[in-house]
Amino acid sequence: MLTGFSMSASANIVDSLLLILEDESIVKDQKQLCLLNLGMAQAYLSAKYEDYEKSAHYFNIAFVYAKEIMDYNNTALCLTGVGSSFRRRNMYQEALKSYSEALEYKDLVENDKLISSIYTFTSSVYQSLGDYEKAYENQIKALLIAEANSDSLSIANGQYNIGSIFYYQEQYESALEHYQKAMDLCTALKQESSIYACVAALGTTYEKLGNNTKSLEYNYHSLKMAEKLNYKSGVAYAKGNIAANYREKGDYQKSEKLLKESISAKLELEDKWAVIGGQIDLSKVYLQWGKPKLALPVLKEALLLSKEVDSKARKPEIYNLLAEAHDHLQNIDQAYFYTKKYIAVKDSLINEKTVEEMGNAKRRFEAEIQEQEIAILKTENELLGKNKKIQKLQVYIFAFGLLAFVMFLWWYKNKLNYQNRMNQVLEEKNAILNQKSQEIQIKNKQLEHSNKDLAQFAYVASHDLKEPLRMINSYTTLLERRYNDKLDDTGKEFMHYITDACKRMQILLDDLLDFSRAGTQAAPAEFVSLSNVMVYVEANLRHRLQSLNATLEVENSNLPAIKAHQSQLLQLLQNLVSNGVKFKGERDPKVIVDCVKKEEHYIISVKDNGIGISKENLEKVFEMFRRLHTRVEYEGTGIGLATCKRIVTSWGGDIWVESVEGEGSTFSFSVPLSIAQYEPAGQLLAAEV
Repeated sequence: MLTGFSMSASANIVDSLLLILEDESIVKDQKQLCLLNLGMAQAYLSAKYEDYEKSAHYFNIAFVYAKEIMDYNNTALCLTGVGSSFRRRNMYQEALKSYSEALEYKDLVENDKLISSIYTFTSSVYQSLGDYEKAYENQIKALLIAEANSDSLSIANGQYNIGSIFYYQEQYESALEHYQKAMDLCTALKQESSIYACVAALGTTYEKLGNNTKSLEYNYHSLKMAEKLNYKSGVAYAKGNIAANYREKGDYQKSEKLLKESISAKLELEDKWAVIGGQIDLSKVYLQWGKPKLALPVLKEALLLSKEVDSKARKPEIYNLLAEAHDHLQNIDQAYFYTKKYIAVKDSLINEKTVEEMGNAKRRFEAEIQEQEIAILKTENELLGKNKKIQKLQVYIFAFGLLAFVMFLWWYKNKLNYQNRMNQVLEEKNAILNQKSQEIQIKNKQLEHSNKDLAQFAYVASHDLKEPLRMINSYTTLLERRYNDKLDDTGKEFMHYITDACKRMQILLDDLLDFSRAGTQAAPAEFVSLSNVMVYVEANLRHRLQSLNATLEVENSNLPAIKAHQSQLLQLLQNLVSNGVKFKGERDPKVIVDCVKKEEHYIISVKDNGIGISKENLEKVFEMFRRLHTRVEYEGTGIGLATCKRIVTSWGGDIWVESVEGEGSTFSFSVPLSIAQYEPAGQLLAAEV
């Protein structure tokens, strides 16, 4: 992203500058020498050349001239450029030193945008080193300066970097929100290189959120943009991101080929940070491919590189993948060793204190913005008071000028007094209304923060519980494998209870994660065809439908398109159809999906011929963890329908169930007309599936 926001240089700029520097008759003073060398340095730093050693060389020459003539703006700029040259070569400590020296001139520099950029670059280095608290603190400082100067491009850069901090903290929903803000700003500014960075970031984030289709669309778009801009690093990153999509689709040969091309290009650019990321992705391909032996040397090389550049951010994932590889190879001791390493490093990077400090920094940022707004309001109020005094004085002058018209003045004065009294009453009422409005806004913000905190708690709790659960399951399996012949029937039964409980806990945690994410995303701008979504539902449940001899009928001609997230619509409909098949009676299961238009809503229904629900339980089925049957009778966690309700209510709809016990149930949900429309079903998508 930071490369995207750098200057672009055409092929003839460097040649022209070199000719000028070589002609001593043209260059007359140190100011010109400073600017010429500065231009050379910036050209080599750009995406056009990416020659960072030459860039640092010319920045250092320009720094000497700038310091001699006491040009503090360019002195700080040169130090910043040297730092960026180090950063591009993964020499992070040297980069921090240069940025720190540049900030020593901040009180002498007249360019606020430059100071904002230094804080941004410092944040980027700390992010690469895995120190997210310092990364967030420096980025907030940069964003404050950008907001004060209404610098839209720097604001976009700040939103992008905050998104990256959340991304490496595994808070992908928050990362997506900030990346989208950056994308909107860059699109409005028509900054192609910056738009490329945002498109690439959105592609990787959607892949982490499990939306592989949307991720692949963004990643191919980013590859085309990088090729158009002749941006070598961008092409390498895009190929790596596309490889991750093909890995998710199970096309391991294509994924391996793209990753090797990406890693080779990154090695040529000496981008060690990016090389590590590519090696991690390549090891994932080998593990999913069932070739853990090929993954081990790749991971060990990645670990050596991460130690070389002193990057803590990459180590947890490498340790975790090493543990997984050794586990596949049944090297239990090595798997246990790397699992302990993973937990120790991960806890040092992602912990409650880091999240709390990031929240405090955000609150300080918001408080400073509010103070600036209050100061502006006070100034406006003072001017308004002066204007009112002037108006009142004009009324009195006018009244004294018309003393001859006594009767008219008396009538006019009474009328004016009455109007003033009414105005005063109106002002008092307006003041009361404004106060109430502010109180409501404060309550709304408190509720919003409370909801976000609850969702974050559910996410962190369920996410972090997976690690000890994995350890329990792994060692229980190990005990069963090594000592099974030494256990009596009771001991074997106890082992079965433990492994079965681990599986149920894993399902419960996954469902809890789905519930915490449901309904939290901002509304999309595009419509999603329900007919296309049902194609995915039928494909996902095809094996289950066949095994139970079940029938799924979809009235595609009646289904509308909805302005909602495709992943949430898929989750909603798949849950309802899956329940219709699961809770079957003696008859073969049959599920019918249909839609009707009613007043201001579309009503989508999912009807089954299963066991039905008793009247006293109709309202209870949507409660969290509510189960109407034992796990022996029907599997499940009791979270699925609660998640469905949360998704539907997020767009202003409602969900309910009608049922006759023993005959079947009909689950229905409403969609406001404002976010839905009829359109033909996606025949192309159906054919592909």
